[in-house]
Amino acid sequence: MSWQQYVDEHLMCDIEGIHLTAAAIIGQDGSVWAQSSTFPLFTPGEITAIVNDFAEPGSLAPTGLFLGGVKYMVIQGEPGAVIRGKKLISFTMES
Repeated sequence: MSWQQYVDEHLMCDIEGIHLTAAAIIGQDGSVWAQSSTFPLFTPGEITAIVNDFAEPGSLAPTGLFLGGVKYMVIQGEPGAVIRGKKLISFTMES
């Protein structure tokens, strides 16, 4: 199974009426492995900030996490594993 197939068939699937609005898998080098058609266009600086938070947990908390120019509040992080943010809905990013 390709990463794109994983995004399309597993991350974007409907489960009991609930589904993600957008999803992506991005390497720690900032390269996009797969993304949904609804994933926002992001800048290299936004991805760099996310990658840096895995190296320096908590670095996004004071400024927020930006994707496609939209600011998300960072509500939880686990060093080297997960960054969670919130706007109107929650999302999770895992390494």
